[in-house]
Amino acid sequence: MSETNQKLTQDFYTHFQTSRSELNARLETLQTSVTDPEALKQIAHDVAKLRKELTDAIGFLPAYDQRQCDLKLKEVEALLEKLRASAAPKPKFSFKRKANPTPSSPSPSDNRATQAIPPAVAPSTQTGTSQTNSLILTGQTHRYLTLSSLPVLQSSESSDLAISEISHCIINLTPLAGDAQEASAAPPSYFTALHARNITDSILILPHINGSALLHDLTRCIIVLGCHQFRMHTSSDVDVYLSVLSNPIIEHCKGIRFAHYPSLLYPSGQPMSTESKHAAVQDFSHIRATPSPNWSVLQEDKRIADTQWPTASVSSQHEIDILLRTHLSKA
Repeated sequence: MSETNQKLTQDFYTHFQTSRSELNARLETLQTSVTDPEALKQIAHDVAKLRKELTDAIGFLPAYDQRQCDLKLKEVEALLEKLRASAAPKPKFSFKRKANPTPSSPSPSDNRATQAIPPAVAPSTQTGTSQTNSLILTGQTHRYLTLSSLPVLQSSESSDLAISEISHCIINLTPLAGDAQEASAAPPSYFTALHARNITDSILILPHINGSALLHDLTRCIIVLGCHQFRMHTSSDVDVYLSVLSNPIIEHCKGIRFAHYPSLLYPSGQPMSTESKHAAVQDFSHIRATPSPNWSVLQEDKRIADTQWPTASVSSQHEIDILLRTHLSKA
């Protein structure tokens, strides 16, 4: 592959992953609320636009990347169609009284009419799996949450992770030291993407994710994360301990500080990456030659020491509040 094509491929893949993650997050939001026809219409337009961009990129994308992008986009399109079907008006039936009805077997058209009735949408729960094989953790406060807090997938396939509406929690999805159940709950490649939204006064300790991370509306948080692409929107006062292969992107953010992923939390047996670009942040709200005032590198003396990370599970609200006060006071 030529140097030009390699750069085009890398730029397109980053754009594609970010766009797909945003579309998935918007669709996930519609799944847990009253479906807005206008929102569905706009998402359909954006999906069609991304499909056209993928078609236009065939000239330089390797065959493998074409297939992978096509499969991921088909998942988004399938969820969009399911939401469209559930939002469609239900057919109305009228009944007439007939004299001396003659028993008969249903005609093929009758069967089709019965099958056309869309199934009722099940109410959302605090943890669960979605139609796109995503693990969902939402609506939690004052809790210490671990891998065992997540639902168990029916298959061994990897899954996207969606975290939302969290307040005053510690979420530790790395295997806890000395806990065999946690260590076997999920392999290192368990999560393929992260969607996080509306999280306040919390600590998220997450493993390395084989995909992108998209975060919205975080306030007074500490995030530990490894990923291929990182993007944060409309957030403030967040410390990010990050290992990332591409330049992190922030937009409409302030008070964001970046440091390297803690060595203590690195997967056992895996060498610590020295190629992380966590300090090469691009601020889309500050497209100027001067340094952005919205982010900085977290100074060594302000970072949490390896021995101080809250990796041991606690159950009482009092203990959780003490841990949060201790660590968030440094953020």
